[in-house]
Amino acid sequence: MTGRGKASAEASAAAAERVTVLWFPDFPVYAVGLARGWDMLRPAATIAEYRVQACNAAARAQGVRQGMKQRHALATCPELRHAHADPVQEATIHEDIVAALMEVAAGVETLRPGLVALPTRPLANYYGGEAAAVELLLDSAARLGVECLAGTADDLMPAVWAARRGVHVPTGGNSSFVPTLPIGFLAVEAVLSAPAELVSTLQELGVRTLRDFAALGRKHVAGRFGAEAVYWHRVACGEPGREVSPQCPIQPVEVLHQVGEPIRSTETAAFVARQAAARLHGELFRRGEACLRLTVRVHLNPPAEYTGPTMVERAWRCREPLTEEDTAQRVRWQLDGWITRLRAKAGEPEQDGFEDSAAGVVAIELLPVETVPAGTIAEPLWGGADEGLRAARAAAGRAQALIGMAAVQQVVHRGGRAIGGRVLTLPYGEEAPEEVDALPTTQWWGELPAPLPATVGEAANPSAGHPAASITVLGDHEQPVHVTGRGLMSASPQRLRWGNRTLPIRGWAGPWPVDEQWWAEGKRYARLQVATDEGAYLLVCKGQKWRIEATY
Repeated sequence: MTGRGKASAEASAAAAERVTVLWFPDFPVYAVGLARGWDMLRPAATIAEYRVQACNAAARAQGVRQGMKQRHALATCPELRHAHADPVQEATIHEDIVAALMEVAAGVETLRPGLVALPTRPLANYYGGEAAAVELLLDSAARLGVECLAGTADDLMPAVWAARRGVHVPTGGNSSFVPTLPIGFLAVEAVLSAPAELVSTLQELGVRTLRDFAALGRKHVAGRFGAEAVYWHRVACGEPGREVSPQCPIQPVEVLHQVGEPIRSTETAAFVARQAAARLHGELFRRGEACLRLTVRVHLNPPAEYTGPTMVERAWRCREPLTEEDTAQRVRWQLDGWITRLRAKAGEPEQDGFEDSAAGVVAIELLPVETVPAGTIAEPLWGGADEGLRAARAAAGRAQALIGMAAVQQVVHRGGRAIGGRVLTLPYGEEAPEEVDALPTTQWWGELPAPLPATVGEAANPSAGHPAASITVLGDHEQPVHVTGRGLMSASPQRLRWGNRTLPIRGWAGPWPVDEQWWAEGKRYARLQVATDEGAYLLVCKGQKWRIEATY
């Protein structure tokens, strides 16, 4: 084939694979602001772990930046409206946007709430060109009052990057557009990004643009960074990747999950999502496949006042194969969004169910749109999940599908000075509450040094509620010992009186005063470690009174 013929063939292939991506900037802020009735022309932001997770253009104009500490952001912009991000609300608002887009286009795929992709060729053929099709999509988003940028390119990743800049890459133009981008664009979108360690290492090596990365030899990239870096090297070179809507295999995997009673609440939706995900991944495991893209289809039995469709579906795409937990989470998000919209259209927005007991979700279909043989996508040699961890996750998910979400608990560690509050239990798979994220497990001045006690709470002092179980620390002359206001022992501890028993103290360490929230009463106390013939204990002195907090 001549050079001209080869270029023509490549251009034809690129035209067949054109992708349009719609990016909704600052989507977490928009979702929270819409739910709270904020004026989005004023500065607003969402907060996670006391840092700015996302902010709108008005906030950026005042100097607020993503990743900035909450206190610094409020000092920079005192009128900043802020709230914690709400993934469920984001999924609900995103569902409204997708529904509006599907009125003018088919095959809308969700990459994440606030980012969607569509195959360009069918739209261009129907509406008379790519420009006209993109204009209609932007108009549909504008009617909902949400800011939107569009990008079109020959492949998914370049289209995502083009949407970030709001540009249209002509057919066959990937090789000229991609190399001009900064190397940081590899990690600009979390759901499709390269590992942060790879991007950071490339920047430290002086690689500034994707052109610089593409200039590296592929063998050297593979030897230094591994197979995953080779994929991103191909992207940097402008080589094609996955299409938006490839054909399904001849015998696709399909899971139809019918429920005994219609799903009318979000709690039931979470339980059913686990069951459906377990069935799907069991079938995929038997076939030796992994799912990269999933369509969730739901059949509704609407109440009498509802006038919308009775069957709705949405597509989800991930960079890595979906795990059972990932699938359950996405199904739950979709069910939450559809149930909320169903209640709203039925005129029952404040209820957790429907007046019509037969109304709700009656069936769920899970359709893997794109699968790959299991093991095709290599996992990292270090830091990834091993077989034992994957088996534990699968077992926990199946147990929840059988006995309920709240019946299977996971242990969550959080920071703090108090021993009893540093370990929490949550339903497996649920995100840690805000107070856990706000308390990192490191950098706590005055925390108890390792090793930590083995038993905390009632088991450490089973008779703590009985009057005879009071604790007294005694000195050389049987005088009570306590911690002074200066954080020192009033005398050397010699004996521990526990109820009607007196135990000689063989060794002790401390005290460790804790003085937090000085404006609140009862927040000053001190800890003392003591060792006796019967065991070692962690004692707490508060107001010259002692108690056992934990045992070693």
